[in-house]
Amino acid sequence: MYINAFDLPEDNNGFIFFPGHPRSYRADCKSGVFKIGESEILGSSLDLEILSCREFPDTLFNYPYQDWLEIFFIDRENVVSHILFKTESIGNFLELVRKLTIAKIQLGTCIVTAKMAKRVNDYGTYFAVEFSATNNEQKRVKQLAEFISANSERIYSTRLVENQKQLPPTTEH
Repeated sequence: MYINAFDLPEDNNGFIFFPGHPRSYRADCKSGVFKIGESEILGSSLDLEILSCREFPDTLFNYPYQDWLEIFFIDRENVVSHILFKTESIGNFLELVRKLTIAKIQLGTCIVTAKMAKRVNDYGTYFAVEFSATNNEQKRVKQLAEFISANSERIYSTRLVENQKQLPPTTEH
């Protein structure tokens, strides 16, 4: 990627978008907070204007082979971002999508709030992410829909390329 230090990136309908390099958020389920990268702590809830999502199996971050959910979203600063979830949090997200689908509400028309919820089991305390949704403004929904319509292929395909460059080869299971 080439960046001229005296130009702003192209205007993407008001969104900040570096193809192949979404802002990376993290759900730290050991401490119960969301982070940008590893160090910027945001708190126990995060609002997402979801553009798209995908579930895939892999061995990421030294975890065993398992399912992951990657959500691409617009954050509070209008930056194209992504976050990964696993295990119980995936099930919680899918239950929200199921409820919205039953109510005939499109996921992209909502502001989804991800919130850390404390759990205790025989192994100790951890946090799972629970999800809720509220309606977004029509004007904003239109802006989001136009952006993802024009950029969905660039968001999805370049992210896959980045994943392949960063991850060690997986073994078959």
